[in-house]
Amino acid sequence: MSYGRPTKERYAAEKAPATPTKDVPASAAKSTPGSMFSRLTRGFGSASKLAGANDPSVDPLTGKKLSKRAIARSRGVYIPPSVEEALGHRDEEHPRMQGSRGLEPYPLSIGTGDLGVEMGPGIALYFNFLQWMAVLFFVLFALNFPTVLVANAAKYYGPFSASRNSTGYQAVWDGAVAGDFDFASTTFGSIAPDDVEEGDWLIYDGFKSMGFVVRVTKVDFLYGCAAVDLLGVFLFFVVMFFFSRRQKAIVKSVDEDSIEISDYSVTVKGLPEDATDKEEVRCFFELKFGKVVDAVLAKNDGILLTLYRKRGALSMKYDETHSKYIHKGAKSAQKLMEKIQEKIAKIDKSIAETKAKRNFKTKLAFVTFSDEESMLDCLEASPRSWLGRWMMPAEEKFRGTHAYTVEEAPAPTDVMFENLDVSPRSRRYRRLAIVLVTAALLVVSFAAITAISALKVRLSMSTAMDPRALALDIGGEGGGAFGTAASRAARGETPDAVTLRDGFNGTTAFRPTCEPELALCESAYSESGVLTVMRWGAPLDVLSVVSPMSESEKLVKKKALMKEIAACAEDPRGCSPARGEAARATRKCHACYCAGLQYARFDEATATHAKGASMLSAMSDKQVLDLREQCDAFLRAPGSFETALLFLAVAAVTIVNSGLKMIVRAVSAFERPDSFIELQKNIAEKVFAAQFFNTAVSSLVINAAIPELVRGVPILDGAVFSGVHRDFDQRWYESIGGPLMVTMLVNTMGPVGGNIAAELLGGVGRFVGRMTAWTQHALDTAYLGPEFDIATRYGEALMCVTVTMMYGSGMPLLYAFACFFCVTIAYFDKRHLLRVCRRPPRYGTSLAFLALAVVPWSGLVHLLFGMWMHTHFLTPSVATASGRGASVFGEDPYDAAMAKNATRDAFASSMAQGASLEEILAIARNASETAAAARRAGYAPIPGEIRRRILQANGFPFFFVALLFLAVFAAVKVLSAFWATFKSVMPCLATLPCLQEDLTFEGVPSFEVALMTDKLVGARTYEMRDMPKYRDFFFESKSPAATPKKKTAGGAFAETDPSRVGASDSDDSDDSVSLGDISTLLRSAGPGGTGSVAGSPLGGGFGAAAGAGGGLRAAYAADGNGGNGLNARA
Repeated sequence: MSYGRPTKERYAAEKAPATPTKDVPASAAKSTPGSMFSRLTRGFGSASKLAGANDPSVDPLTGKKLSKRAIARSRGVYIPPSVEEALGHRDEEHPRMQGSRGLEPYPLSIGTGDLGVEMGPGIALYFNFLQWMAVLFFVLFALNFPTVLVANAAKYYGPFSASRNSTGYQAVWDGAVAGDFDFASTTFGSIAPDDVEEGDWLIYDGFKSMGFVVRVTKVDFLYGCAAVDLLGVFLFFVVMFFFSRRQKAIVKSVDEDSIEISDYSVTVKGLPEDATDKEEVRCFFELKFGKVVDAVLAKNDGILLTLYRKRGALSMKYDETHSKYIHKGAKSAQKLMEKIQEKIAKIDKSIAETKAKRNFKTKLAFVTFSDEESMLDCLEASPRSWLGRWMMPAEEKFRGTHAYTVEEAPAPTDVMFENLDVSPRSRRYRRLAIVLVTAALLVVSFAAITAISALKVRLSMSTAMDPRALALDIGGEGGGAFGTAASRAARGETPDAVTLRDGFNGTTAFRPTCEPELALCESAYSESGVLTVMRWGAPLDVLSVVSPMSESEKLVKKKALMKEIAACAEDPRGCSPARGEAARATRKCHACYCAGLQYARFDEATATHAKGASMLSAMSDKQVLDLREQCDAFLRAPGSFETALLFLAVAAVTIVNSGLKMIVRAVSAFERPDSFIELQKNIAEKVFAAQFFNTAVSSLVINAAIPELVRGVPILDGAVFSGVHRDFDQRWYESIGGPLMVTMLVNTMGPVGGNIAAELLGGVGRFVGRMTAWTQHALDTAYLGPEFDIATRYGEALMCVTVTMMYGSGMPLLYAFACFFCVTIAYFDKRHLLRVCRRPPRYGTSLAFLALAVVPWSGLVHLLFGMWMHTHFLTPSVATASGRGASVFGEDPYDAAMAKNATRDAFASSMAQGASLEEILAIARNASETAAAARRAGYAPIPGEIRRRILQANGFPFFFVALLFLAVFAAVKVLSAFWATFKSVMPCLATLPCLQEDLTFEGVPSFEVALMTDKLVGARTYEMRDMPKYRDFFFESKSPAATPKKKTAGGAFAETDPSRVGASDSDDSDDSVSLGDISTLLRSAGPGGTGSVAGSPLGGGFGAAAGAGGGLRAAYAADGNGGNGLNARA
């Protein structure tokens, strides 16, 4: 089994337009010049025209034998489309290889290099990009895995408790009951805040019996995290260096292992616009550089292509209608055929008028040489810049007056002929318009995500509790005194079985019962030196009456107490044995505490609240979230509508990104670039920018509390940077970081689901096509797969890489998700390409080098955000850590923070003065509000905060490497620009051997040999009509021009149009002229010289060594003598 071009190419003869029109007879239609191969085949076919002139099974236009379907249609007999032929057409259009049993799909194990040879370097570079990124992120995750593990399992060791962090798994280390897992427990949000007393932060004593105990302080752990992160950054840039070299090596290898028409061709720009004779252009370059096998002129005739596209669609519709008509004989079909004929006639008239009125100008020329050496000579000797063009001698100019530039030709499928009529100025305006539209779309998507996020917050902050559940726990079975007599008699044990009495009011009903109960709870759950405070309507609090307690230590203690209270309320066996009967006697604590938070009211009016207002309205967002966590057992279950809204909120970014992806593809075509790969590059850039903004930037801008950045800016002030997160603290990781990680994981499923959906829809389309297709062309189209959307994939992959690098320092688990994304997408995309999609065009390197330009900048983003995330925690300054002391950079913020603690000072002062219990409780009630107000009023100035973070020992290395990256980038750019300018001013430097551009001579065979031996991959010509993209533009109906009127006894229609008898169908018979047939004839001996055919219109054959033949161009001579190969058509 071998890889290679699997299809058997057939170069059909050019025919006059066959679609019937009402006003213009088919016989009068004017033939349009075709490619060199069409004329070559036409010349061969003319030799057999005389023999088949009277044979109804031979096309009189081409001399080719007609297929059975074409013959039957010309006689008015309908033959249904063939599934077998549709499968054969699909094999020709899809990626297939020649196997032992014919054409078969490529194996999924095909290597990257082989993919490049078969489908172009762009495909190979895409899969190589995914492979390298997968390996890179796997290595980064392996480096940072200890950080994830330790952050997830770390314990706080303070004077009041030795507990796990608030989010991680306790069971990881000590085998206790695991807490609820969330993604935030794998991030920096699980590291103890700075107000936790320094000391042994992590202790592992699993090998204590052997005398081995691990003790790690928090500062040492932070240093270790920063060191590992910096090592990962170093490996990232090293990998990018070798990745760049690997990409270039793949391009070179694919170029050497494959032969394309672009290996023999150049693009010529700057020719006079009236250079419309391709023979003039061909002769000019042939006389200067060597034999030219073809010259294709690309003109600004995009308006004609638009008309031809409409005409082709109508021709296909006419074919379908005619098939229905000859099969059913419906009069409605006959009328529709007449209407279609009228429309086609109008388009034909418009085409003729457009050609007569407009003088289409030449924009480009594609010159294909016979050998590679001639092409390289042309590139080396012709100007390739504006300065070289300006200095071009007159004798070297086209027509002696027109200077031109030459560059390597792209793949034929890369040229967008329909856009050549767009001027550069118009294209700049179109590009600007698209940028504005894209910006507007981002603003709209930002507003949508903001609104959905606000909806999510409102739903997640709901504190509505079920009063029946509260009544059941407080009053007993049936709701006790709070339920009706019937409810008490039924002794219901579930909330649904409880019926509350008429006029039930939670505030007045629960408070008399719960206030005494809560007083007993305070006594039961207080400990030696630690007072538990549970008041009606107030959040749970703990106070140390011996030594001060930090806010983080309070948080840990309160969570532990609330879990103990809830477990005791649920089951008596869950009560702590250490608390004895006091805890079992107060099992109503949990319900009474939650009822107080839900129903408490202000007894007196205050400056901010009216009398009787709910105390919930005075709670901060954090307190509300704590309430929901503490009283989760009593919260009302969300309805189906609320559940749907929450799901929408979670999937908002993914949904918006999917919508933007489709819109971006649609608006990018408006720019009308003249290169297909440039269009794909524009799409990839916009998809990347849009998805990166929505996924990573929007959540940051919405939730960040940095109002100084936009203060006084209209519209933005108050709309952005006005969130609640001043820093990457624990709450940010829980509310923003965790959902972001879920979004990144879901983003992997989107492309995979799209591939699976496309495959399923393809099966449905084939089934529908078998049931509904009336023509072979329609069934062939139904059996074709979708295009491989490499541009969107690049945008999504770049978004994944950039977002992962942006937040990877604080959320190392993102590296694992990114690795999973790259591995999954690489497999499913390769399968999608080789099993589902049609053969893609031969993509160039633009998309790959776009990725190569973007990815290194994600390293810089990682350095800046890494510094921000790491320095959220205070560490000694770089001066202190290096032993230089504070004299160099001033006072060390770390030392200052360790020296004082406002909360501890307040408690210590109160205790020293003999404060009463009420005074201590007052401090406790206002602690969180005071701290929040202090944070709002005491935001450190941004310049000072930046300075502090730069000078920290765990932040300075990131800043230094970022500066180094910018310095190297700037130096490379400046030197490159200087060198390019220097070479433009002094073009003679380019002639020096050491400075010549790498125009490698690959030693490929001549174009004719590569063509005849089927070594040429991709398109064989630059003629637009031979491009798969434009094939349907010039579709010609194979139906008779005259509408049949009567049926014969056998059911067929007898009357046909003699002018169209023998019109060829879209499917070729096995007897049609193929490239192999031509090759066999050219190898025959004859008087025309080596490789010539006696009496053949092909003259002396391809590169005839002797005789009268003049080469490929000799095929155009009608008498078969060949001429001289330069002006054979004269």
